[in-house]
Amino acid sequence: MNVSWVVITVIASLSQLLRSVFQKNIIDDVGVLVSAYSRFVFALPFVALLAVLFLGSQELVLLKTISFKVWFFLISASICQILFTIILIKLFTLRSFAIGIAFSKTEVIQTTLLEMIIIGFIVTSHVFLSIVVGFIGMLFMSKQKLIVKAGYDDLFLKQVTLGTLCGIFLGASSVLYKVALDSVTTDFIYKKVIVLSFLALALQSVIFGTYILSTEGKQKVEVLFSIWKKGLPVGFFGCAATFCWFSAFSLVDATFVRAVGQLEIVFSVLISYLFYKEKTTGLELIGMSLITLSILALLGLTNIY
Repeated sequence: MNVSWVVITVIASLSQLLRSVFQKNIIDDVGVLVSAYSRFVFALPFVALLAVLFLGSQELVLLKTISFKVWFFLISASICQILFTIILIKLFTLRSFAIGIAFSKTEVIQTTLLEMIIIGFIVTSHVFLSIVVGFIGMLFMSKQKLIVKAGYDDLFLKQVTLGTLCGIFLGASSVLYKVALDSVTTDFIYKKVIVLSFLALALQSVIFGTYILSTEGKQKVEVLFSIWKKGLPVGFFGCAATFCWFSAFSLVDATFVRAVGQLEIVFSVLISYLFYKEKTTGLELIGMSLITLSILALLGLTNIY
């Protein structure tokens, strides 16, 4: 029974949640956008350290063997992830952004559709049903309603558009990362995961950094590096999340990884309850139950473990 990818995905989800928690600690210092940038730039040194510790000089040959196809998918995935981050931040600035957030939760469904288009992923009816159940659970966890009272005005259209784009770009980045990883052949998966993780984070640090310098100016970036001690846990858990997501993508289809990755929102509720004594609502309990049911059905019915 091969459950390694499940364990890795669970660790990725928890690491991503912890990274977000520590990111919040630097928002007051540099703002939301630069705080989002910290996830890339502070994770890069940790991935570089992994390369030094676990890759020998012979593994550097991987860089020479990376084809144009791999570079294309890797760069495209990195840009999609940046666009997802920027659009999500924009979504948070809108008044009454609940509708947009609800549509952004379509990431698993959109990952499935994109994986079908790009790599010919075959979806059976019970797999799709499991994904839909998980999506409904996500809506409950987000305290959203499937039927909303908002009118079809410009704000509503903007929320829906941005939310849907969030799901598209996050789903696209997952599928494109998988294609890039699958296109690199090595004796051990961890070798290509480290190399491609480093390249992706380096690309994102440069591209996103250039965007921030042009929009925010260099002052906030200088402040970000001046509070590097606050950024260390962001980088550590960001590195752990990236390494685990890439490892999981190397082992199984992105659809399954993103479906199990919905556990992140379950972890967030549990942490709020255990450490901050926040009361868990009935909607959240229903959502957690549906997400758990979705994941168990996905694992059991598809015979992928």
